[in-house]
Amino acid sequence: MTPQTATSPRARSRAGDRLERETAVLNGVEIAYHDAGDRAAPVILLLHGFPDSADLWRHQIPPLVEAGYRVVAPDLRGFGDSAKPQEIDDYLMPKLVNDVVALTTSLGITKAHVVGHDWGAAIAWMYAFLMPRRVDRLIVLSVGHPGTFENPTIEAREKTWYMLYYQFPGVSEKLLRQGGWRLFKQIIGGEGDQTRYLRDLAKPGALTAGLNLYRANRSPESELRTGGNFPPVLAPTLGIWSDGDKAMVEDAMTASEKYVKGTWRYQRVEGASHWIPLDAPDTVTDAILGFVADETCVSAQPTTRRRRL
Repeated sequence: MTPQTATSPRARSRAGDRLERETAVLNGVEIAYHDAGDRAAPVILLLHGFPDSADLWRHQIPPLVEAGYRVVAPDLRGFGDSAKPQEIDDYLMPKLVNDVVALTTSLGITKAHVVGHDWGAAIAWMYAFLMPRRVDRLIVLSVGHPGTFENPTIEAREKTWYMLYYQFPGVSEKLLRQGGWRLFKQIIGGEGDQTRYLRDLAKPGALTAGLNLYRANRSPESELRTGGNFPPVLAPTLGIWSDGDKAMVEDAMTASEKYVKGTWRYQRVEGASHWIPLDAPDTVTDAILGFVADETCVSAQPTTRRRRL
């Protein structure tokens, strides 16, 4: 697809606006989530990353509901209004995927269009290749397929330098907070919802919970593990990357095509930072609506092999 430039929002809400939440205890953890639209309508599931919450999607949810979809946007465990377990193993990727399975099951959702950004994209990828029958269309923003991280380039390592700072329990928390959150502000660079992040991360246990996501899944030791034999993604998949992304390289997204057996599309957004849903809200909304309605997209046929978390 041709590059698209960030556009001004058709109905941008104020930065202070918050989505309404409901809660459910799933896998022993209280998860908060926003659920909007006709309960009988096709479902769009929105998954956020670090250090966001469901509020990341506040510009997309109203027009998606208006277009006739039911939209479900959870706060991942450790974020927003959800519970914040403090053990590193509580944030292993299979547990995060299982939270999505439990939430959708509790809401009576058997299949959804799944959209993820940042860590939410990583969860969406895994959900799609482990639970192919539960995914209609897959849309991933910023973060490519996990297979593309097995042999990162020097450029990719340079962009993700901050992940090393997150690996030291206790020390990382002190470094990020010291000097009025100076290091954290430098890492975020004034992008995204920085004021909101500082407020949310100041809640008891929130910073450790967020950093544990990296400690559980992106530690240096993780590179020593045997490479993953990833099942193919069968759903039609749209990858979206922005030219102002300071954390992720474009090659990781474009190289994701080889892991997708369904229809693959790629969209490059110009003039947006890593936080594409906030910087280019109309572009993201239109991309979601256009892709889920594209009748030329086809899914690959599922195998009978059972996938396990």
